[in-house]
Amino acid sequence: MNRTIDHCAFGGLELYDLRTAANDVGLTPTYGGEHSTGTTHMAVVPFPDGSYLELIAPTLGTDAENADFWPTHLAADAGPTAWCLDVADVRATAKAAIDAGISVDGPHEAARERPDDRLVEWDMCFEGDDERLPFMIRDRTPREYRVPRASPNTPIRGLQTVVIATRDRDSTAALFARRHRYPSPIDINGPFSNFAVLPGSPVALCEAGDGVLAERIEEVGEGPCAFLVGVTDLDRARQTLSLGGEQRYSDRRMAWFDHELFDGRLGVVELA
Repeated sequence: MNRTIDHCAFGGLELYDLRTAANDVGLTPTYGGEHSTGTTHMAVVPFPDGSYLELIAPTLGTDAENADFWPTHLAADAGPTAWCLDVADVRATAKAAIDAGISVDGPHEAARERPDDRLVEWDMCFEGDDERLPFMIRDRTPREYRVPRASPNTPIRGLQTVVIATRDRDSTAALFARRHRYPSPIDINGPFSNFAVLPGSPVALCEAGDGVLAERIEEVGEGPCAFLVGVTDLDRARQTLSLGGEQRYSDRRMAWFDHELFDGRLGVVELA
């Protein structure tokens, strides 16, 4: 199974606000157009390793609750919404999920039209009853239609870690082991309490007690609560990115992007 992230979705009520926040912290989003359902549109923040952050919101005149993608998250202005793996065959991965006793929604054909009128098309499939597991994607058009090329002259490499908020860490770890053969969790120092990584995977887990994460799970369910972008050097990253105070991620340095929309939800971590 592919253990690298294709992209992560960061959702909100207004795409303008998400794009403005990204620009304010030194990220450069490119408007990607409206999805074929007509209820959501998006912008892409591409990274040199080929992964990207998708900023997604309802289209003008669409109530968030009526959006075809992640309406609960968009209505809650929840930020981290879902994450995705690129696979060779969406139908085969859907069958693998079913064989593992996991429900699937799809495969579905999907598309969006870019501002230059180029149509981007792909197949996708969602797995499970919440957003803990990644959804799967396979391009039908060339991948460069979907993902703009990023400048390599940056300390940013790409999306490294999806932090999953869960009610029960052991049951969520067992879910990832059953579906993706991810290993058992290892406790580390990190940006949340009850924090652990699944070594060799892009997944970290935080078990919610009382407080903000518990409220988040009550509002939008278990699933991603933060995304971390890998950088080669945190000090160099600060020269072009607006970042908050330094924190620890095991034996590495990390920081949240210094904006209220991203604080505690989108950050950077030094690569090992």
